[in-house]
Amino acid sequence: MWFQHHTQYHLGKHGHIMNDNEGFSLVPVPNEYVGAVYRLLADLSERQDLAEHDSLVPTGAQANVPLWPLEKLIQFANDRSKTASLIGEILDILVDRPERRLNIDELAKEIERPRSQVKMVWTHLGRTIRARYDTKIWPLTAYWADNMDPRPDGPNVVYYWLTDEQAELWKQARDASRES
Repeated sequence: MWFQHHTQYHLGKHGHIMNDNEGFSLVPVPNEYVGAVYRLLADLSERQDLAEHDSLVPTGAQANVPLWPLEKLIQFANDRSKTASLIGEILDILVDRPERRLNIDELAKEIERPRSQVKMVWTHLGRTIRARYDTKIWPLTAYWADNMDPRPDGPNVVYYWLTDEQAELWKQARDASRES
């Protein structure tokens, strides 16, 4: 066993050094492959995040979830994080036409942002609202096409929209945040 800063290390079954306290393994990587390993880890992390995101998208059985309280929406509207700002842009587009359902490609076009940025914001939204707003409920509605009635034509992608009630609350929150 190795000891460093009161952290115990031992050899794992494949010969790599493992940290018992943090769930990490120290794996020697040739310098020329470090960038590729970082990209691989980012890709694996993104896949995991998307899998978590998929489970967050409501199914028909999760319909009629509670609305966000106005106070939390005002706090969200005032949040200057990248995630809240981008979701705010999306909500600002959706608020003008409640019940209008848009997929990621349509949202990216509407807010003039890269598709990849809009695609990844949903993962960050889940993390942000759990950490800062103590909820798993999204401030908008999202359903897979297969769970919608009537089902939109085309592939089974996620559609995002505001209900009439969500739109009214977002308008109030946005107005209140602009006044402060």
